Amino acid sequence: MKTILIDVSSIDGKLTKWTGNNIYEWSSPEDFSHFKNTIAKNNLIVMGSGTFDKAKTVKKAGLKAEKGRLRIILTKTPQKYEHFKVPNQLEFSNESPKKLITRLSKIGFKQMLLVSGGRVSSSFFKEKLIDELWLTIEPKIFGLGEPLISKDKFNIELKLLSMDKLNSKGTILLKYSVLNNK
Repeated sequence: MKTILIDVSSIDGKLTKWTGNNIYEWSSPEDFSHFKNTIAKNNLIVMGSGTFDKAKTVKKAGLKAEKGRLRIILTKTPQKYEHFKVPNQLEFSNESPKKLITRLSKIGFKQMLLVSGGRVSSSFFKEKLIDELWLTIEPKIFGLGEPLISKDKFNIELKLLSMDKLNSKGTILLKYSVLNNK
């Protein structure tokens, strides 16, 4: 299964502004449009519970159960989210990234979007399960905030596939393939 990590970051690599919870407070309308269009074209989206907790109350995040689309939230405590569960649409799992991808591949999924914070993204990178990274860089510097990946040792090599300037301020969408993934 092809796994694409899609994120938005400040120039200094922060996914959140300081301790903020809502990327929609600081990311550009152009990035939001790109994200919304990408989500609409994919029927499998995976995120961590931290991302879900931040996005579930933001209407424009588009995080709702839909027939024909599966959203899986990775959490250590799936039972905590039982009241949100919609079978085959919005599910909660404590599977490892590798077990999750194996299970989803067996039932026919070919591509997954990973829209998550540093902890979950790092777990997929550690298991060499990310094929592409689509990263929007917003022309902002925050200093404090959640990093793209957790503090750990990584040596991930990427190859630029495309680069698009999304607005006049300099928001840039970079698409990379992960070279040392497999």
